[in-house]
Amino acid sequence: MSTNSTEQNVSVNLFNGYDDKTEEVKTQFVVLDENHYIPRLKNYYSAADDFMTCDCQQEYDDDDINWACGADSDCINRLTNIECVNDQCNCGDDCQNQRFQKHQFADTSIFLTAKKGYGMRANVDIPAGTFIIEYMGDIIDQEEYGIRKEKYGTEGVKHFYFMMIQDNEIIDATKRASLARYCNHSCDPNAYVDKWVVKKRFKMGIFAKRDITMGEEICFDYNVDRYGAEPQKCYCGTANCIGVMGGKTQSESVRLLPHSITEALGVTAANEKKWLKIQKDNGIKVTKANIDSNVNVEFVKSLELEPLSVDEVAKVVSCLMQPELDVVVLKRIFERFYMNEEETEYLTQRFNRLHGLQALGHACKSFLSTIHDGKLSDDHYEVAKQIIGILKLWPQLRTKNSVQNSNLEDYLNKLKSFMTNDTEFCQLIEEIIQNWSSLKIEFRIPKRINSSESRSSSALFDDRRSRSEEPSKAKLPSAPAAQKPWGDLNVAALPANKKIDDYPLPTGWEWAHDTNTNKKYFFNRESGMSAWEKPEWPQIKQSANKKEEEEEERQLRRERDHEKELRRIQQDLERTRKLESQQKSRSERERNNELNNMINQAKKDAAEAILKKEKEEEKRQKKLEAKEKNKKKPKMESSKQIKQVDEKKLAAAEKKWVNLLAKYIPSMIKKYQELLGHDNIKKFGREITHLLAEKEVKRHGVDYKVPSSLNEDRKNKTKLFAKEYVHKQISKIKDRKKKRKLDEAGEFPTEKKQKS
Repeated sequence: MSTNSTEQNVSVNLFNGYDDKTEEVKTQFVVLDENHYIPRLKNYYSAADDFMTCDCQQEYDDDDINWACGADSDCINRLTNIECVNDQCNCGDDCQNQRFQKHQFADTSIFLTAKKGYGMRANVDIPAGTFIIEYMGDIIDQEEYGIRKEKYGTEGVKHFYFMMIQDNEIIDATKRASLARYCNHSCDPNAYVDKWVVKKRFKMGIFAKRDITMGEEICFDYNVDRYGAEPQKCYCGTANCIGVMGGKTQSESVRLLPHSITEALGVTAANEKKWLKIQKDNGIKVTKANIDSNVNVEFVKSLELEPLSVDEVAKVVSCLMQPELDVVVLKRIFERFYMNEEETEYLTQRFNRLHGLQALGHACKSFLSTIHDGKLSDDHYEVAKQIIGILKLWPQLRTKNSVQNSNLEDYLNKLKSFMTNDTEFCQLIEEIIQNWSSLKIEFRIPKRINSSESRSSSALFDDRRSRSEEPSKAKLPSAPAAQKPWGDLNVAALPANKKIDDYPLPTGWEWAHDTNTNKKYFFNRESGMSAWEKPEWPQIKQSANKKEEEEEERQLRRERDHEKELRRIQQDLERTRKLESQQKSRSERERNNELNNMINQAKKDAAEAILKKEKEEEKRQKKLEAKEKNKKKPKMESSKQIKQVDEKKLAAAEKKWVNLLAKYIPSMIKKYQELLGHDNIKKFGREITHLLAEKEVKRHGVDYKVPSSLNEDRKNKTKLFAKEYVHKQISKIKDRKKKRKLDEAGEFPTEKKQKS
């Protein structure tokens, strides 16, 4: 095992030399490709009622790879932790924002650690922010969780692998899972768990928190992201390890907030450490008792927030999409919107583009679910005003689709029912809803029929899907069929939704039934157009300058090819620069690491030399002082006199402790008076008092200043001692009575036992 250092100057252990155990561990559980839902949750889509689409455009290269929605794009779905779905966005099929769906996991392997069992390591360098692997398992609800936890305990299962998605949705990776179950805990993790929306369901992914070096173990913080059995000893070995993991009962190093909330509030690790230090200095422990649902409310309240920047809006939207957010967290997030009035307009515009209404809908749902007995707390009232204030600043909407999909109208009406005493507030809600009422709902293009027939016909009719060098065009025959605009197209082979009465619809057009009126309407996926009237084929134009048109088409094609080539060259250069930069950084890190090791060793040697010299000087000084003291010391009294003085001091010290303890002990054993009698209680009280007094004198010495009262800790210990002492006496009394009865009956237990 070797040690290295990352760019963040974090010392890491590397495990490149350990055997690969990946295939071995796959025999120990059922390896899943997708989450397995229990029957009660199979048709439960908790993340969204409808698919959320981005506005990116497809970017296919010569190899038919779609580069749309990449890491450096401004894809609204990717920015807000939502994956694109084929046939739902304009970005084209198989874009770069489908990492969960396509299992685009980082290159990792499983190895056997020294103390922690199996672990996961990086087979290559993994940059910060990279998606490493999905945490999969059985998706169960709270009822099933209770049953399984008890069952696993009975079966003797030592390690539980539960991870909460939301209140009634939990991943159980104990018996069915992905390799993510082998990611161990660390008090200083290099990865974190983040929640994404994939096909209207929440999924949990493990992402790189910082650059991870090849051979480094991949770990995340169980105390934030996972729960299961009782707290266990932690073997992570980091500098700030507190020795305990799991069980949700962590103390000082408990992570104060989940990753998504820290980003939305602009919280840094330094903020958390500073606050924890203040709490520790004040004698306050951060425990389960003051952390609710992984959110330390007191910490959130104490934050000195920075104004929200336009670049941070995506992080806020991603956080608001999370279920069951605490009302205090919502209040502090929305506060950031109002801290810079000059930027508010730009913030709301950006917010609107990034699924903002859906995010506000999720926020309202979380907010309303925490109102009890129909009463709003001060925090609830403040959040309500913040949300309405943002909606008043909202840009003009073109359609009502996003309002309808977010359920905001229903949420605002429900909110209004709690605010009947505030007429001004209710009036604002009415104005917002009234503005929305004039908007129309656009027809949504339904998902493409997933059949081979549909796919084959789409190649003919949807130019957006065509990757051939020549654009897809229906060639017109010179025979009588040329009188038909669709030429010699095989109409019988078309799906039913692309023709009417055996006549094909124009290229790209399809029909569907409106769910409200059951009337037939028409839509075009390529142009995004929709209409009630049936579209007509364009008239065939006989071009007089056919050669010129063909030349123009060839010229356009050459220009497109040239642009693609330039883009490819640029991408290659960028990759080369990135690799060179990484290599340079790695070399610099190694040099810096060697230099730091040399400097640290030199400092250590110098410090040890100074310490050794100081100890020798201190030892010499003590000898001199002792020598001087012996010279000045008067002639020692006789041993008898010394003994008399010591006994007096001892008696006086014991008396002080007896007087103090006598204030408490009688009341501590009074409840046993009915059982033991008044005299016995007095006797035992004296015995306990003197025993404890002797112990305290032995512990503190005769010169110790006896306190005027006992603190709570000492009271509890005294009470426990008294209780145990009395119980021993009760046992002795019972034994004596039993022996007396046997004696009176003429029976001798020892002899009887021998005979039997």
